[in-house]
Amino acid sequence: MNPGVTTTDTIAAIATPVGSGGIGVVRISGPQALWIARRVTRRSRDPKPRYAHLARVYDGNNELIDQALLLFMPGPGSYTGEDVAELSCHGGPVALRRVLDSILAAGARPAGPGEFTLRAFLNGRLDLAQAEAVADLVAAPTPAALAVAANQLAGRLSDAVRNMRAACLDLLAQMEAEVDFDEDEVPAMDRAVVAATLESLDQRLEDALASAGRGIMQRHGLRVALVGSPNVGKSSLMNALLSTDRAIVTEIPGTTRDVLEESFDLDGVPIVLNDTAGLRETHDPVETLGVERSSRALESADAVVLVLDASRPLLGNDETAAARVHRAAKPTIVTLNKRDLPHAVRADDVRDFVPGAPIVHTAAIREDVNELRQALRHVIGLAGADGGLALVASVRHQEALTRARDELAGARRAVADDEPSDFVSIGVRGAISALGEITGESATEDLLDVIFSKFCIGK
Repeated sequence: MNPGVTTTDTIAAIATPVGSGGIGVVRISGPQALWIARRVTRRSRDPKPRYAHLARVYDGNNELIDQALLLFMPGPGSYTGEDVAELSCHGGPVALRRVLDSILAAGARPAGPGEFTLRAFLNGRLDLAQAEAVADLVAAPTPAALAVAANQLAGRLSDAVRNMRAACLDLLAQMEAEVDFDEDEVPAMDRAVVAATLESLDQRLEDALASAGRGIMQRHGLRVALVGSPNVGKSSLMNALLSTDRAIVTEIPGTTRDVLEESFDLDGVPIVLNDTAGLRETHDPVETLGVERSSRALESADAVVLVLDASRPLLGNDETAAARVHRAAKPTIVTLNKRDLPHAVRADDVRDFVPGAPIVHTAAIREDVNELRQALRHVIGLAGADGGLALVASVRHQEALTRARDELAGARRAVADDEPSDFVSIGVRGAISALGEITGESATEDLLDVIFSKFCIGK
């Protein structure tokens, strides 16, 4: 939806996931929310605010659709800041759709993706970072990601950004007063004080950015491709890491014909594993397609596990797979699998396959994968992390904070070069604008459109 659209109309949507469930919620927000709720429930009186009322829901032909609980929350003390009515119905998709159709026929229009939360932002109920946290809370793939989103919704990031922005605004106001008035009216600022203020802001920005890498990983996860020639144990490794029999394992080369994808939680980071078809020359058209998809999975991966069978001598297919991994130039772990069998390959034999890559030993069939888990922690930067909740968990926020830091670096250079205050203020203004993009003070309509279009309908 276009964020510039009027918010004076009334919108409605099903707010619970698609499919059958015990309860399904239809949400209405806007100036006609109460009137429409009364119309579809045939109530003669207004429901008491914030109390659940048993109600019957009817269509336009006065046919009974469902029995529901009606909850009315008058604005501005509601999620959107507007009058909001919710009908908690039985959670069948047909019943919910008919209830929504009745509400739309009574005068509401269908809500766009994220429009309820957009209205909460526009009406000052949430700032932009908190609004984004709503979507992150819904989609959180791990408990750590949930905790980060909950803290962002509670205002942890917003408070830090607002405090830094307020310090920038205060500094800018003093510098502009110095430019606009004579020195006898407004004395020049002590440049040592300005430099100290900018240095303090720089340190606060660095502190905010310090955990961004971990926070972004907790929010988005990482894609790891298990790559190697056929029958080296890639599928067994996947099953061992997942602690479940997800991939079919046989001794027949080429069993995996497609890329399998599953996720597991590694210290709060969702790891998406891709078990790929064995990389080798083949004339089987189906296996050829699998090999092509394996190559694409390798290219799109954030990290790669090159799997080798340590119980047999290296083959040409192993060297071919290693060469492809080396060319991909991704963070790589070389895994010598089947350590439970007599060794035919040692670490020194494969050290030049992917120079600099850590080499670990596993016995996937026995779920002996601890070395691989630890190597993954090192490769993706989790080893030695303090384990605290990240302040920043969004690439957008990270980029805005980085721009603010860079703008203030320009201001610091101007102070060091003894430039006039209006030159210093250029960088300070840039930082104010960048910080404002996080909480929404300087967000453009295009930015809002991009952010809220990614929300689900009904939130």
